[in-house]
Amino acid sequence: MKKINILILIIIVLFTSCKKEQESTQNTEQNFLNTAIESYLKDQKKIHEIPGFALAVIKNNKTIYKGYFGVENIETNKKVDASTIFPVFSVTKLIAATTIFKLIEEGKLTLEDTIGQYIDDLPLTWQSVTIANLLTHSSGLPDFFSNNKELTDNEMFSLIKQKELLFTQGNEWKYTQTNYWFLAKIIHKVTSVPFDSYVLNTQFENAKNPVFFSMDFKNRVKNRVLEYMYNNETNQQEADEVLFKGKRGDAAGGLNISLDDFILWNQNFDKNSIITPTTKEKMWQPFKYNNPEDEFLHGWGLYNLNNTDSYGFTGGLKTGFRKFIKNDMTIIFLSNGFKYYPTHNIIIDHIAGMVDENLLDKGSLINEKLSNTFLKETTEKAILEFKKIKTANPNTNLESALNRIGYVFLRSNSLEKAITVFKLNTQEYPISGNVFDSLGEAYFVSEMYKLSKENYKKSLVLDPKNENAKMMLEKIEKLTAKN
Repeated sequence: MKKINILILIIIVLFTSCKKEQESTQNTEQNFLNTAIESYLKDQKKIHEIPGFALAVIKNNKTIYKGYFGVENIETNKKVDASTIFPVFSVTKLIAATTIFKLIEEGKLTLEDTIGQYIDDLPLTWQSVTIANLLTHSSGLPDFFSNNKELTDNEMFSLIKQKELLFTQGNEWKYTQTNYWFLAKIIHKVTSVPFDSYVLNTQFENAKNPVFFSMDFKNRVKNRVLEYMYNNETNQQEADEVLFKGKRGDAAGGLNISLDDFILWNQNFDKNSIITPTTKEKMWQPFKYNNPEDEFLHGWGLYNLNNTDSYGFTGGLKTGFRKFIKNDMTIIFLSNGFKYYPTHNIIIDHIAGMVDENLLDKGSLINEKLSNTFLKETTEKAILEFKKIKTANPNTNLESALNRIGYVFLRSNSLEKAITVFKLNTQEYPISGNVFDSLGEAYFVSEMYKLSKENYKKSLVLDPKNENAKMMLEKIEKLTAKN
């Protein structure tokens, strides 16, 4: 009996030792991954001059990485931390769509319900628009966003309802903020509670930090980031302090939240505490547009990375939320600005590939490396690196990547660099009409009209349907005729 007990004890000791060794290996691997993610994000912050951001990776129901970088406010230099609140802009639409499907699950709505059932005083042609049309931007409704931001909600409603539908509902996808304003109205009608209160009470009741709906960026809120736009004339970040009156933007883009509270929302979503798996499947079904080229889910965007679909959305060119369902992973990125171009999707895709090698997209990484090289190195060094990259990847087309880099320099008034990059593109891809069109534009902005004209003509030879080239040649003729 004693021999048996000793044997069991030995087995337990060996099992415990192996388990500890396995945990130690896993911890080492996770620490290595976290260090790599941290290094990458610091590099992106520096290259793209992002004032401040926060990022989280949730894998297999665990937050395996959470990081805070930069500042909430350039003036005060207050660091981004766990208490920092970010406006997530159109990522809010995911919350609004989930709320609609929660009400569908409860039997209070259907996708086929028309807006005329819930919203009074609508034009007759609008009344047959369905909830599904609102969720999928297939309503044809005019957009309130392009109108006066100073109008009250009632004034805005009176203004836009004078307009006709842009197209027959269900025909095509056209992004319109009015869709989500009307979804908020419907939620209020069905629940007898205003949209913002209903969502906060049912989905954010256990929040650690303040969570609220507002598109007032003029009045500053404690711990909320300032939103920045880079001014190429002054070469600095400038606070974008805009005030949108009323509540019409709440469901379209009004959510303000900390990273920790968004992680908490995602945990509840994954635990099916908000809606059931069956309801999620319905929400993530593609909508059938009459135009077969359009593709969108019911309130969620569909993304593809290395032949793997993911669901989510982005907001304000600064935030992103993405769920990789097959890989059991969610990535949340919240920021308050950038210098050159939006980086949220690039960063999310890169991090996804770092965490799960099945999501590592070689083409995306090559394009990102090329862009970053031109942004942080001299043009001469960057061109040498481009040659190396192209030689190492002969089957990868880098035309679009070079063109985007050229436009980054063109928009930032670095005209000499822009011309150099566009010229390189014409040399590497001499049968593309688009690259000559871009070079013609750079010469035009530089007031080098003769060279601009030559390149627009080349573009037109390669692409006779290029209407932009025809228009620019006429414009150059008129300008040079005056001189």
